Amino acid sequence: MFHVLKSLFQVSAEPEEQISYQRAVASLMMEVVMADDTIDDSEVQQVKRFLREVTDLGSSVEELYEEAKAGIADANDFYQFTKVINESASIEQKIELIKGLWRVAFADGVIDAYEDHRIRRISELLFVAHSEFIQAKLAVKAELEGD
Repeated sequence: MFHVLKSLFQVSAEPEEQISYQRAVASLMMEVVMADDTIDDSEVQQVKRFLREVTDLGSSVEELYEEAKAGIADANDFYQFTKVINESASIEQKIELIKGLWRVAFADGVIDAYEDHRIRRISELLFVAHSEFIQAKLAVKAELEGD
């Protein structure tokens, strides 16, 4: 009987598809875009701008964006994406990502409570201190008001 149970666990334990760092970042950005159940074009443009700035993908940014958008529907939680980032990003890179998430949230001119909550949760999973989370939000807000 234990042999049957053991074989069940071995069969169901399929190897996970490896998520690239770029896809993890893009997926977290899409989580913020889709947090308020409306996809605003200004948010989409901000995501693509951020991806072009932080990756060397060039024209493949469109492909990465579409892949991330499609993958969000299959995602159970943020952990699978934050895990990839935690494995290779420095605290400075994580803070820049949080700032990028705030830029996406501010892009449509309205910070929805769901967007705020989503960024807060992502920040926690990235082990970014709450004070850094707040400083990132204020820095982006000041940056946008200065324009």
